[in-house]
Amino acid sequence: MKKKDIVISVSNIETRIAVCEDGVLFEYYLERPEHNSLVGCIYKAKVLNLISGLKAAFVDIGSDRNGFLPLNEIPFEDFSELFESEIELEQEYRPEEIKLKKNQEIIVQVTKDSYGIKGPRVTSFISIPGRYVVLLVNAKNIGVSRKIRHRRDRDMLFKIGKQIKPEGMGLIIRTAAARAKPDEIRREVEMLRNAYDKSMKQTRDPAPALVYNEPNVVIKTVRDLFNNETRNLFIDSEEEYRKVQNYLSIVSPRMRSRVKLYRDPQPIFHKFNIEEQLKDIQERKIWLRSGGYIVIDQTEALVAIDVNTGKSSKEKQAEKLALSTNMEALKEIARQLRLRDIGGLVIVDLIDLEKRDNNKKMLREFRTLIRDDKARYRVGGISEFGLLEFTRERSRASVSQTLSEPCPLCKGRGRIGSRQSTVGYIERWFITNGETIRDKMVELRASPRLADFLSLQHTDTLARISKKYNLILRVKGDYAVSDGDFKVVVI
Repeated sequence: MKKKDIVISVSNIETRIAVCEDGVLFEYYLERPEHNSLVGCIYKAKVLNLISGLKAAFVDIGSDRNGFLPLNEIPFEDFSELFESEIELEQEYRPEEIKLKKNQEIIVQVTKDSYGIKGPRVTSFISIPGRYVVLLVNAKNIGVSRKIRHRRDRDMLFKIGKQIKPEGMGLIIRTAAARAKPDEIRREVEMLRNAYDKSMKQTRDPAPALVYNEPNVVIKTVRDLFNNETRNLFIDSEEEYRKVQNYLSIVSPRMRSRVKLYRDPQPIFHKFNIEEQLKDIQERKIWLRSGGYIVIDQTEALVAIDVNTGKSSKEKQAEKLALSTNMEALKEIARQLRLRDIGGLVIVDLIDLEKRDNNKKMLREFRTLIRDDKARYRVGGISEFGLLEFTRERSRASVSQTLSEPCPLCKGRGRIGSRQSTVGYIERWFITNGETIRDKMVELRASPRLADFLSLQHTDTLARISKKYNLILRVKGDYAVSDGDFKVVVI
């Protein structure tokens, strides 16, 4: 059994959370005060406009970007009751039957944060998550987590859920409930119901208005990740430590002893060797122990991962070498997906294999590897071209996007203009503006890298420009000028 630890580092700038298994970093979460996740928050929203082609509406939730609400994410009964619709209920409900109106108010919950140019995705199927259960406001059914595999446990939890389910609402029994006492589950259901009732009082405010706010990232981590498989949770903030202890005293007193307050002067991430493991979290190329490597490229539409044998010489036969490299790569890919929180469509270009049985073996191995990931997957299989295609659930921006921002020079393409191209731009600038600065002393300011390139390899170009316009031309390296740019200053 893997030894799982959670390490939390809290500062005024950001809160960082690491989940380690046998000392290896598998999950990493980062939250900053100015970029809090909205997932789980409930709003009283105002309908701005409807797009019939998308069968969706854009709603104002008070954020800088409007929420995207698909019409099939609106419970028909709730819609009829809230908005006094005159729609007749047919045998089968169709999204196009809902006729929202501009400026109409509706209760929504964020299911996905803003991503790229897209605003947050919202739903009107409201749910309040807890440690052991998820309270379903618009449903009446009871579900049990698929990760609880023993039939006896499932039946017992289903009976408990039936007894404690609030009238007119539904429940999903989470995996952590398998080892919880019935009183602990009942107590949490009551707590969630009270939190929902209290938040509904906020609906008297005009839209847009925040109705229910999710707890901070530390409490969410304890709620969603701190389970019986976790040995210890280390945290370096006394204030957050007290909050965690207070939360556990209500929902799971037995787990309080596993929470440790870290007081060592050495930074907590250095102590547990996490800072060292975070160095390559944004690297494009990741080396495998065998000498092979994978390359991860994230585009607007999908994530492409390439597998290569590299320097690997573990096996002498080509088929065995390809299979062993692919298997090792799949293990690292499953870890990187969780670590970087990569979502959406993912395509893995595996090393081609001749035997079909080996493809089936790899597919079985990959399904086993992603079993511990709490995100949902849809695995499409391995194509005849050796491409493994699957999707991974995305609810927020990936770690790479949180830790980086688009390059102001290449605008996110990952490349900048060549120095030779920039020399061409400089020459054309003097052709256009040379007569206006004739007979002057001028300074050509460029980045040190470009200034060296001009001085060493293009002295003839500079001499030609100086002679043509009778200039005294000097080249100066300036760190304030970015690569690919330049300034001409008259002295």
